[in-house]
Amino acid sequence: MTVAAGSGAELSVADFQRIREYLRCETGVLFEDKKLTLFRSRLAKRLRVLGFNDYTAYADFLIQQGPAGSELGIALNLVTTNLTSFFREAHHFDYLTQTLIPEILATPGRERTIRIWSCACSTGAEPYTLAIVLREALDGHPDWDVKILASDINTEVLSYAERGIYSAEEVRGVPDPLLRRHCQRGSGQRAGQYRIHPETRRLVSFCHVNLLRPWPNFPAPFDGIFCRNVLIYFSPEDQEKVVTEFAAKLRPGGALFLGHSENVTAGHVHFERLPKTVFRRRAPERSAAAR
Repeated sequence: MTVAAGSGAELSVADFQRIREYLRCETGVLFEDKKLTLFRSRLAKRLRVLGFNDYTAYADFLIQQGPAGSELGIALNLVTTNLTSFFREAHHFDYLTQTLIPEILATPGRERTIRIWSCACSTGAEPYTLAIVLREALDGHPDWDVKILASDINTEVLSYAERGIYSAEEVRGVPDPLLRRHCQRGSGQRAGQYRIHPETRRLVSFCHVNLLRPWPNFPAPFDGIFCRNVLIYFSPEDQEKVVTEFAAKLRPGGALFLGHSENVTAGHVHFERLPKTVFRRRAPERSAAAR
């Protein structure tokens, strides 16, 4: 069976399976058989851009590049649904500013550092939202060192995010007072665009991370990890692996933020579930007692 592409090429079941299995092996993302038509329509543009006449040539190119090549992230981004916006799922930012940050500030003897990881940052709306809300929450606490790590498997969206420039449509979720304080409105050729203010941008650093491959040596444990709408694409085994690694990177009391339809593995010893897909890292002794 084959499915015709708009460019005249056809996607065979064999090529679909090659591409699907390669993406699964390298990223952990699972795709059902019914996604063949989606693959055909989403990847047809790449065939045209790259000048390939058929999906076999594209599959060869993708696999030969290997996990270090940029095409892996591009292909994955095309065949998955990436919804991102500023202040998306606002209850997570409410928990961060109303519960987690006040707890951190009130902890006696605590080093004055806050570390948050946005591990599937896409085009940057999530980490820049974090930078905005943390600057607001820590107004009056200039001696605190705040850093946000933003990572993604797709190097193209990382480049877009690093620019920190967005259209008026992209920043429409930012309340007007925050937009004025944290974004610079463009003029002339930049009219209708907004650049994240340098003082807000400096809190965020970007890096390439594949969650199913060894992670970088992060310099400090995190107080919060945002991994929203990623685990739904993983097998239960890979979900368990990633969540366990998250637990190892979080401070006790730190929070894991997942998408609205996601959950950690049932009975996971490292986390207690709070409302609205917030998962609190248990203290080590409590994790051991829960086994």
